[in-house]
Amino acid sequence: MKKIISQLTAIVALLFTVNANAGLLNIDFSNEIVNVGETVTVTISAQDFSATESFGFDLNFDNSMLAYDDMSLTSDLLLVDSAMGFFDGLEVTSFGFGLAFDFWDFIVLAEGDFVLASFDLIATTAGVSNFSLTGFDRDYAPSDYPIVFSTDSVTVNSVTVPEPSSVVMIMLAGFALANTRRKTN
Repeated sequence: MKKIISQLTAIVALLFTVNANAGLLNIDFSNEIVNVGETVTVTISAQDFSATESFGFDLNFDNSMLAYDDMSLTSDLLLVDSAMGFFDGLEVTSFGFGLAFDFWDFIVLAEGDFVLASFDLIATTAGVSNFSLTGFDRDYAPSDYPIVFSTDSVTVNSVTVPEPSSVVMIMLAGFALANTRRKTN
């Protein structure tokens, strides 16, 4: 009987240990299709995040097509501001592969449900950019939080500006010429 109770206790403890690290990252995009010059708001939310003093990951995308607007960054976490002397918190850095997210704060831990980051990407050239999240680690160790993307790509369409036809240009030149003759007479 004692053996069965100890085995049940071990199973319950194992279940609680597994659930303690159960968390989810949701990555939502405001638009899947945009035109050059328009913005896409990306929101990364954490759910059931177990308390951690540090984590990091890379959001990979084609940053020759989508430019990160660093002034649009918001978060429920403290943001790093080296100009103000705040070196703890969330820091987002743009690299050739996309964006690197790093959080460290040994006083205020990241935990529970929160908006990890919300920011804008500005469409600069036409094409399709795929998104992926890699290198997620928590407290300096690889982690296996499930990651859910609302979409895995954003399509940027080029905006075509219609060119005026030659006939319209000739008509405008004729009106301008006629108008200058009237003024001189």
